[in-house]
Amino acid sequence: MAGRKRSLRGKIEKKVVSSRRSKRRKSYTVDLRVHTPASSGYFGIEGLDTAPAMISLAKVKGIDVIAVTDFYSGAYVDRLIEASQGSPITIIPGVDIRCSLNVCRDMVLTCLFQEDFGSAQINALLTRLGVPESAYGDRSYIVQREFDEIVNEVEKVGGRVIPSRMDKTPQRLSVLPLLVEKYGFRTFDLAYADSKEYFKKRWPRIKFNLFSFSNANSLAQLGSRTAKLMMHVEGFVGIKDLVAREARLAR
Repeated sequence: MAGRKRSLRGKIEKKVVSSRRSKRRKSYTVDLRVHTPASSGYFGIEGLDTAPAMISLAKVKGIDVIAVTDFYSGAYVDRLIEASQGSPITIIPGVDIRCSLNVCRDMVLTCLFQEDFGSAQINALLTRLGVPESAYGDRSYIVQREFDEIVNEVEKVGGRVIPSRMDKTPQRLSVLPLLVEKYGFRTFDLAYADSKEYFKKRWPRIKFNLFSFSNANSLAQLGSRTAKLMMHVEGFVGIKDLVAREARLAR
């Protein structure tokens, strides 16, 4: 097992190091919020090996980059990275976290990391955030830490945070001004296409990245919603500055 982990890590590091920044930007099709059987409520297919099946379907659907973002679990990150070897698909490690901010007690943060941030590192982060193992995969669990602490812990290890489905409830909408004006968020994952008008009217001078990813809870839902990103290089290197908070870019 130890030999396999070293081999997998070598493959990941090689992929990260070998990325080259192109002088011209290219268009990449990405789905940055995808769940696996590690999340409760996932609709799996009995007898199907999910990881290679996801990679095969991503190729069929023309998806270049997938972020695996299970609720409180990194269990499938290493499996998907292993399954993607030899394919054109890039896997971004991630995790979904449910937390509170002000009057909103049900906010979801999609956290993304560099390609060599594997299952063990994600689970170590969850431990630092006080998430018990009994909550791994539980989409209803709410992290009992301050919002600032959660974001800082993710960014401290080089990760990025995208507030997800912030237009889905009145409570989430109510804290959008805080996220934009105090915390400097410029990238959001939205549930409804017409919510973009709210951002234009409320902050006409701010440039936002407003996406709508699949939030896939089954194999069939993978890539049901995607975004096309213009990047100099694929993967986390190309994504991290694009989705960074304004406060980070100003440092």
